[in-house]
Amino acid sequence: MGTILSKELRKGQLVDAAIKVFAAKGYRSASIADIIEAAGVARGTFYLYFGSKLDVFHAVMDRYVELFKERVQSELGRSYNNPLRVRSTMRESVLDWLRFYSRNKDLAKIVFREATAIEPDYEQRCYGLLEECFQHWRETVVKFQKIGFVRTDVDPGFLNMVFSGVLIHVVLHYVIPNPNPDLEMIADQWISFVESGVKARGWHF
Repeated sequence: MGTILSKELRKGQLVDAAIKVFAAKGYRSASIADIIEAAGVARGTFYLYFGSKLDVFHAVMDRYVELFKERVQSELGRSYNNPLRVRSTMRESVLDWLRFYSRNKDLAKIVFREATAIEPDYEQRCYGLLEECFQHWRETVVKFQKIGFVRTDVDPGFLNMVFSGVLIHVVLHYVIPNPNPDLEMIADQWISFVESGVKARGWHF
């Protein structure tokens, strides 16, 4: 006799399968049959939880948003108050974001490559969460500008946009395709870029 799963676990199993299928084939090429096969369930079981492929895609996005929310809340608790430790603190922040996407490669592939085109409100949902991080980082940059630690001609909002864009491309081209990405190396390269670009002369991280 097979294992009887609770409704919550069975639904989670279907979402896990959908993540693998969408990441491998893309949303438009994937089918409900592919998801059913990956999950190892009957077609009727799928329809107990989802009415369509789009419904399960929404569930996949909900999974990502919840994980992303946890990552954001963790970042908001990070303190940059000590200029003498800013390099190590920033490096650890970069590593935490890279680790997050490395643990969730399939989700990252779906999110960065096609989520917005399929679920139009996804971007706004995540941006609303990320805006909290942006505010946290903006306040930190302004604080360091006031004490002469960061160049005053650097716009904090623009800097956020640059770093967000860089992170997406790093994840897509270095993290996702690599079975064992060297996250430490990526973090070191990131910090080197920051040091050469935004740090005020006379200061050393």
